[in-house]
Amino acid sequence: MKILSVTGENVPPGKGGSPSDTFDRSIVTYQDGDQTKTLTVTYVRYFAKRLAEKGIYDEQQAGVPVNKLAAVLFLEKYPKAKESRHYINDEQVFLALFEGFSLEQFQARYGQCALA
Repeated sequence: MKILSVTGENVPPGKGGSPSDTFDRSIVTYQDGDQTKTLTVTYVRYFAKRLAEKGIYDEQQAGVPVNKLAAVLFLEKYPKAKESRHYINDEQVFLALFEGFSLEQFQARYGQCALA
């Protein structure tokens, strides 16, 4: 698997401006054999704050937003996932993506293309 690009974005709020509309999206495009595939992970924005509170990963301190990491980490953890779009609304499931995470190791594996 070769990472071609990673992007992150804030999901625009839906009609009504509900607090539940605070989501981020992480998108990774990668080469799998001779196919180019895209995987999307949408998650509750608050989970990035919980990562910092638990001392797992602080995007403010590291300078790399969580939405640039989540899709790649999901792909690593679930390489056989059949769906290309995933929604995570369970904090424990999201935090598990970052289990044993090291930004230095991530950069060594994927280089700057995953963080550009």
